[in-house]
Amino acid sequence: MEDIGYLYFSQDDYSFIEEHFPDIFAICEQYVSSREPDIELTVTDSQTDMIDNKVLMAIGSSAIAPQGNPSSEAIELEAIWDRA
Repeated sequence: MEDIGYLYFSQDDYSFIEEHFPDIFAICEQYVSSREPDIELTVTDSQTDMIDNKVLMAIGSSAIAPQGNPSSEAIELEAIWDRA
């Protein structure tokens, strides 16, 4: 059996994800176990890895040629994920 862990997002961070990354938000919504005072997700290691992959793909796909820099939204998503 996989270990269970928790990810925590502030209300503002979770709203940012909802607005700018609705596909990631939809995945996270499946694992919400509490909404007060912060958003708590109850996830297994493999679920955390799956969400992490989606976050990394979103950051990478936002890179704009020719510089290849991620968008400001993607940079904020990375910071939010680091805080979770």
